[in-house]
Amino acid sequence: MIIGQPPITEQELNARKTALAESAATNRLEGLEAGPEAQLIFARYAHGEIDLDEMGSAIDALNEQQFGPVSLPRD
Repeated sequence: MIIGQPPITEQELNARKTALAESAATNRLEGLEAGPEAQLIFARYAHGEIDLDEMGSAIDALNEQQFGPVSLPRD
C-alpha cells in the first residue's frame, strides 16, 4: 500500500466487495474455489490495505508458492 494513502470510502469498499463476489461466482461456475490464503488477500484488497497491483502480485506469489513456476509456451 502507498504510504499516506487515505482510507477507502464506504462506496469504494462496497464496489470492491461486489467485484470480488462477482469474480468468485464466475470462478465457482467454472468449478474453481479460492483457498483461504487467497481469500485473505482478497479481503485485504477489499478493505483498502493493498491496491489492485499489490493484490495481483500477492496472488501470483501465492500461486508460485503453491504450484511452482508456470512456464508458458512461446509461439
